[in-house]
Amino acid sequence: MLPICVQTIFVSDLEQAIRFYGDGLGYEVKRTYGACIAQLKTGSTTLILEQIEGLLPEVPATVLSFQTTDIRAAMRSVLEAGGELVDAEPKRCPVGVVVKFRDPSGVLHDLLQFDAV
Repeated sequence: MLPICVQTIFVSDLEQAIRFYGDGLGYEVKRTYGACIAQLKTGSTTLILEQIEGLLPEVPATVLSFQTTDIRAAMRSVLEAGGELVDAEPKRCPVGVVVKFRDPSGVLHDLLQFDAV
């Protein structure tokens, strides 16, 4: 099996995306590559924000799930940072609860809180 080493999120406004993922979800910029790519500090994988010209894909090919221990606080952070909640309330899933949200560029993601074991 080949490990996944990079996840790229295409955005319409890089500065807005940096504020959203930084202020809203707590990621720091590790490095920038020119004016349209930012690498964020994460755990074992690399998360890239890449500003693209024109229309963003309407349906994401990949959905990132951001793990949280307090889904309600994470929901507030998404809203305060300019994101949009698709789900007004957390929904049960096989491993816990999940909330779908969109970042300021309209990219769909999940907030995921695992059940206590």
